[in-house]
Amino acid sequence: MDISVIDRESRLDGPREKRLVAETEKMLRYLGLSDRSQVCLSFVSDSDMRELNRRYRAMDRTTDVLSFAQRDAGGHDGLLGDVVISYDTAVRNSERFSVAVDREIRRLVVHGVLHLLGFDHAKKRQRETMRGKESEILGFLEREG
Repeated sequence: MDISVIDRESRLDGPREKRLVAETEKMLRYLGLSDRSQVCLSFVSDSDMRELNRRYRAMDRTTDVLSFAQRDAGGHDGLLGDVVISYDTAVRNSERFSVAVDREIRRLVVHGVLHLLGFDHAKKRQRETMRGKESEILGFLEREG
């Protein structure tokens, strides 16, 4: 598996980045994806995220995570796409939910990867399905340590 990390904010040290890559690989294997799977995780500022959100979703505000799928949701071998996370928003979310920043980042990565795989939360049933899958994966990652 090829998990690349781009940290435009220089907020992840080497051990945190390695742990994030290892967790993402575990998640992809848990989901039954090929060893040829590729994902890029990018960490940006709120202002960069706001620009991306404005450009690609016509929403003039920041958000916590955006996903850019690189292939159809039907097949999952090879390049899956990019998950972009606002580190600033992840910190605020962690304070709001009283969880460690790394735990919030893990949640955002799971959420973003599920979007790459075709999950959505626009409708109630989709949201319930996606939240259930997020909880399942997060539970697996917690157990795996």
